[in-house]
Amino acid sequence: MNIPKYKIIYDEIVKLILSGEWSVGSKMKSENELMKLFGVSRITIRNVLNILENEGRIIRSRGKATLILDRLLQNNQKSEIKDFSVTLNADYKLIDIEIVKNNFIKKFKNTSSLYYITRLRRLKNNEIYLISRAYIPIEIVGKDLNKNIFKDKNLLNVLINKFGIKITKSEQEVAAVILNKDDSALFKTTPGSPAILNTWYLHDTSKKLVLIDQELTVRPLKVENYYQ
Repeated sequence: MNIPKYKIIYDEIVKLILSGEWSVGSKMKSENELMKLFGVSRITIRNVLNILENEGRIIRSRGKATLILDRLLQNNQKSEIKDFSVTLNADYKLIDIEIVKNNFIKKFKNTSSLYYITRLRRLKNNEIYLISRAYIPIEIVGKDLNKNIFKDKNLLNVLINKFGIKITKSEQEVAAVILNKDDSALFKTTPGSPAILNTWYLHDTSKKLVLIDQELTVRPLKVENYYQ
């Protein structure tokens, strides 16, 4: 029986990842490089990459390099989760809100300080799936903020419905990072373990940056994102 080319290439790439020859957190070869390496068409390579992405072995972002993630999947669990509402608790748990002045201020225009909002998101089994650390200029939401506004709600809806902000643009940065002691304790893994940091930048109608949300996860599940 003839084995399809895409299956042969898929198996070879998985071996390269599992063996460590293509290390976790590194950049995947480009489509052109993969075409040359395996001697196949772009369509075949894209089919393979789609399978790898759906399984959580790689992550792709438009205009960015493809990152290898395979060892982030613990206990050989694959990211084939399709039902967003069943898999994840729908809401975030608010951990803390404080006013800060740090390097993120430089990314915003004409702001004196920022609200720093820390939240957790869990799977249905109560396992922490995501740590969210967000920054919002204090001028947008006011100094006398009722913290309960952000309790168990996504930030995008709060900005739109509570403060009347119209979001016209979102940008995403994806990076492979190493967990520190505190974050690894929340994820119940060891310090130095690999993780994925998704940083979202939201802009209003005047192109003004109104929100930065850094979402940290060790389980790259294929689920919807509020910011897309």
